[in-house]
Amino acid sequence: MENNKVLDAFNKASTDYDKYRKQAIPHMDIYYNTVIKLTENYENPKILDLGAGTGILTQLLYKQHPQSNITLLDLSTDMLKVAKTKFNNKKFKYITADYLEYDFTENYDIIVSSLSIHHLTDEEKKTLYAKIYETLNPQGIFINADQVRGSTEHTEKIYKNQDETHLSKQNIPEEEKQTLRNRRKLDKPATLHDTIKWYEEIGYKNVDIYYKYYRYFVIAGEK
Repeated sequence: MENNKVLDAFNKASTDYDKYRKQAIPHMDIYYNTVIKLTENYENPKILDLGAGTGILTQLLYKQHPQSNITLLDLSTDMLKVAKTKFNNKKFKYITADYLEYDFTENYDIIVSSLSIHHLTDEEKKTLYAKIYETLNPQGIFINADQVRGSTEHTEKIYKNQDETHLSKQNIPEEEKQTLRNRRKLDKPATLHDTIKWYEEIGYKNVDIYYKYYRYFVIAGEK
C-alpha cells in the first residue's frame, strides 16, 4: 500500500524531521506564517491540524491562540511522539489515524494542513476536502499549505528544476538531501486549477490563494 510507504518514510524521518525543515522548504517563515495570519480574526478557536507531524505548524498556531483547544492528527505515531515533547498543555489532543478513514466526532472553527495532502490521489483529495467541509463549524475556515503540480508538462519541469536547485544549495548532509529526494517520489500533487475547482464544487466560499512560490502554495476556503 502507498500509505504504508508514506508512513514508513515519515516514521524514519521523525527524529531529524525538524532539523532541516526550514532549509528544505523555500521561504518557510513566510509560507507558514501566511497560514497563521489567516486565523487572526478567530477568538479562541477550536483547531484541528491534519497531518500535524512533529507539530511545526501547531507551534505557530499555539503562539497565536494560546487559549485554544488544538487537536493534532497524524498517521505516524513517531512524528506525534516528537510533537508531544513540544507542548505541555491539557487542551491538546493527539490522534494517530489516517484522516481519510477517521470518523470525526467533533467540529472545528479552523482546520489546517501543511505539506501532507499532496500524498493522496486526486480522488482521495476530493473526498478529504468534502469531509473537512462537513467537519467545520459554520463560518469555519480550512487552510491548506501544500504543493501543486505544474499546469503543463513545461511548468512541472520548471517546478522540479526549482526544487532541485533549491535543495542543492542548502547546507544539508548529502544523505539527508537524498532522503528528501526519495520522499518526493511519493508526492502526488494536483494542479492549482483542479484544487480550486474542487473546493468550489464542494461549497467552500471565498476560496483564494494567499501565497504561492513555484509549487508551494496556501489556499483557504470558508464554510
